[in-house]
Amino acid sequence: MDFVLTEAQQMIADSANHWLAHHYELRQRAAGLQRDGGNPAVWQAMAELGWLGLVLPEDAGGMELGALEAGLLAQALGRHLVVEPVLDCCLEAARLLALTGSAAQQADWLPGVVAGTQRLALAHAEGSRLPWDAPQLRAQADGAHWVLGGSKRCIAAAPGAARWIVSAALNGGETALFLVDPQTAGIRIDAYDTSDGARAADIQFDAVHVDAASRLDAGDAHAALQRVLAESLVARCWSATGSMQATLEQTRDYVQQRQQFGQPLARFQVVQHRLAEMAVLCAEAQAACELASLSLADADTAQRRSLAGLLKNKIARAARYVAQEGVQLHGAMGVCEELPIASAFRALMAFAQWGGDGASHALDAGRALLADGRFAHSRTLGAAPAGPTRQEPETVA
Repeated sequence: MDFVLTEAQQMIADSANHWLAHHYELRQRAAGLQRDGGNPAVWQAMAELGWLGLVLPEDAGGMELGALEAGLLAQALGRHLVVEPVLDCCLEAARLLALTGSAAQQADWLPGVVAGTQRLALAHAEGSRLPWDAPQLRAQADGAHWVLGGSKRCIAAAPGAARWIVSAALNGGETALFLVDPQTAGIRIDAYDTSDGARAADIQFDAVHVDAASRLDAGDAHAALQRVLAESLVARCWSATGSMQATLEQTRDYVQQRQQFGQPLARFQVVQHRLAEMAVLCAEAQAACELASLSLADADTAQRRSLAGLLKNKIARAARYVAQEGVQLHGAMGVCEELPIASAFRALMAFAQWGGDGASHALDAGRALLADGRFAHSRTLGAAPAGPTRQEPETVA
């Protein structure tokens, strides 16, 4: 497949990488580490560049672009190890609000997200191995209010967010979404630092009362949630490819400079082979992300889930190899905080587990393929031809 970016898509990738290269070096990045929402100055700059509204509606000031453009931005963010919660706020929570919120809810919150004055977070994860599982947190109607009870685990960007979009199960098993103020009575939040330099929280809801107007009920909440989770997982894979490519480049530069036995490490054949394998995995990861992004638009809910899951499995395995090889080839310098390779290693290891590990996604996708028979159909060759049934060989007396 001869895939070429359009001029507008290439401009998004180039401008993002150019700005980050000049305004987000390792020391500048340190100002946002383990800080709720990251560095406010960087967040405001991203809003002025239009990044926060990339996939949001034009009515709210966004650009309303697709998964490929979002992926190109995510790749640049991953390459430069950005800790500000662009993916969590804009590609997850705000995107979900744009799909399921009423006109009034969107008008209240989306322009602020695009302008960088308000942040949202999606509170869906509850500790299960895959993001697709239905929520266990319960929501019960109580007159003009809803009562929420349960817990959420490892919610990215929750500390400091103005509102959370909380997924809950109704009595009939239906999934509902609620726009919740973190300051509401009955909410307990345990915030902590994550290994990749960001912030997350565990949240407990003890008979939390929210008014009826807080429910997001424009459209199918379950389908919209599954769609956003798939799109977000693909964007995170793009981000990982950026970190992988940066790791490869840093490692290649290091082994060309580092001397051993009177010559650069890059002259040794075993080092060349390891670099070549890293390069192959980076190229494969890039192609897999491009294919998944192009396929998302026309996919249904089940297909999006399968696409995102298979992509996560592919990228997680590649990211683990590239990260470990990068640190190994740097030697003792690979764990030195003065070099970005150590931060890239932590970011890629965190990605491998975030939103479900690769093996769990592969198992889930395999079960789905087995159940509907898609394993017998090739996208290139079509369906398997009907042939004679296999017969057991005759036995000779």
